Amino acid sequence: MQRALRNITVYLLLALCAGVSADDASGPPIAALIAEGEQQMQQQDIAGAIETLRRAVAADPNSSLAHTRLGGAYLLNSQYDPAIEQFQRAISADATNADAFIGMAVAYLHSGRMGLAKAALEEAKRIDPSKGERIDQVMDWIDQRAEGTPASGQ
Repeated sequence: MQRALRNITVYLLLALCAGVSADDASGPPIAALIAEGEQQMQQQDIAGAIETLRRAVAADPNSSLAHTRLGGAYLLNSQYDPAIEQFQRAISADATNADAFIGMAVAYLHSGRMGLAKAALEEAKRIDPSKGERIDQVMDWIDQRAEGTPASGQ
């Protein structure tokens, strides 16, 4: 199960990072910090990414993107509660941030809160129907785990 959760985490985080570019952030300084944090995550420098993205959040506490990326870095570092907190802050800054709902769902999955994970995924799908197929795959996986049926590919 741990391997399957890790695979889902990586899959969804790659979707998060590909979904919105740092160019969408407000102003050059925060955009540069977010881009640096994304690069550090891709290079597996998760501790460095967390530090950089903390600076991005400090530079613009209202940046939904900065909070989303910091949540993703915490998630990669298996720090689920801080990840959830950052995703919640991202959603507070932008209630239409489907990526933050997806990230929060993954953090909930890792911490065994399947019901909350499904609720977050359902909201992400409502906000961004284009992610529906991927979200449905994760929802099916959650349902299979809840029923005790092994998911395919394990």
